Amino acid sequence: KAEAPKAAAPVAKPSAPAAEKPKAAAKPPAKADAPPTAEATVRVDTKRLDDIMNMVGELVLVRNRLVRLGLKSDDESMQKAVSNLDVVTADLQSSVMKTRMQPIKKVFGRFPRVVRDLARSLKKEINLELRGEETDLDKNLVEALADPLVHLVRNAVDHGVEMPDDREASGKARVGVVVLAAEQEGDHILLSIEDDGGGMDADVLRNKAVEKGMMDQDAADRLTDNECYNLIFAPGFSTKDVISDVSGRGVGMDVVKTKITQLNGTLNIDSSLGKGTRIEIKVPLTLAIMPTLMVMLKDQAFAFPLVSVNEIFHLDLSQTNVVDGQEVIVVRDKAIPLFHLKRWLVKGEAHSKVDESAHVLVVSIGNQRAGFVVDQLIGQEEVVIKPLGAMLHGTAGISGATITGDGRIALILDVPSMLQHYSARQLTAA
Repeated sequence: KAEAPKAAAPVAKPSAPAAEKPKAAAKPPAKADAPPTAEATVRVDTKRLDDIMNMVGELVLVRNRLVRLGLKSDDESMQKAVSNLDVVTADLQSSVMKTRMQPIKKVFGRFPRVVRDLARSLKKEINLELRGEETDLDKNLVEALADPLVHLVRNAVDHGVEMPDDREASGKARVGVVVLAAEQEGDHILLSIEDDGGGMDADVLRNKAVEKGMMDQDAADRLTDNECYNLIFAPGFSTKDVISDVSGRGVGMDVVKTKITQLNGTLNIDSSLGKGTRIEIKVPLTLAIMPTLMVMLKDQAFAFPLVSVNEIFHLDLSQTNVVDGQEVIVVRDKAIPLFHLKRWLVKGEAHSKVDESAHVLVVSIGNQRAGFVVDQLIGQEEVVIKPLGAMLHGTAGISGATITGDGRIALILDVPSMLQHYSARQLTAA
């Protein structure tokens, strides 16, 4: 009988959960909302994205082949299917590229501190403005652009913006402004570094080039102001007489140019004395697939990166001449060096005669322009860059290989490297 009250206690316990049931019923909606939030993003290894991009690249090559075959076919249904495949492949390529994209603010984020510390050490007052931080580009490009941008921003702070007292004396605000901006232009990204500093004096740059033995006075006098500004990207070129920890050794700017060229990008510079300088960098959205201009040299196909091609015209031998042992062609009253690619790149053609039906491709590398004679133009084609095998790796003037729409293997030309290697050798031989 004494244990009867103990037996009653367990009977009361079930009533507690029963009373709590309404609370338990209120929780499921919160739990139901949680899974979609958890599944909104998935971690993916970068290597897997690279593998997918490579497979899309292979698909682009197959697409190019089918498009070429479709053009030769009279079957309308086949042409329509190939056209649909072309559209779907382009959409897939775009979607996969987007998965590799990152906002450039990952790089931009470091610059406020870089500018602040550098301005303090130089006793300058500078505001940094960042624009277009949400602009997306390929992850590999984001990482590759970090160092060149640091060089250019440091150069703007050191060389561009004047000391506060000097700015005040010239009627400017004591605080200088450096603007770092990014925006998308079609399938390229445009980056700009602009300052409201003293700008560059083209005559000072001309004199410095002569003083350093880079050219004679006549050649310097013929340079346009824009060509003078581009001299700052020449190796060892510096206008500072005092070497500091920041600059003055003439190293850095040529490294920037080399790096941007390796990324199939271009550098442009514009300056106004007393008002400031603007440097623009244009790079492709991705490094995996490259727009090229396909050409033929005898029976071999080669690909020029389209970004470096300025213009194309038929070869007119009456406009050619030889100056100091170098063949030149006159384009709009200006002589530019002319090179016969077949003599450089095709075996047994070192002394071949000029074909009057040939074409000239004018390319730009920084402030330099050159003309290349090619036998035949095939047309524009997007290509997937394949690395060279062990036997060809390191070959001057060749950056990779690809498969063309008609199944040929084409070598992709590295224009700056090719000019540096072959033109120097040609002039030595002359």
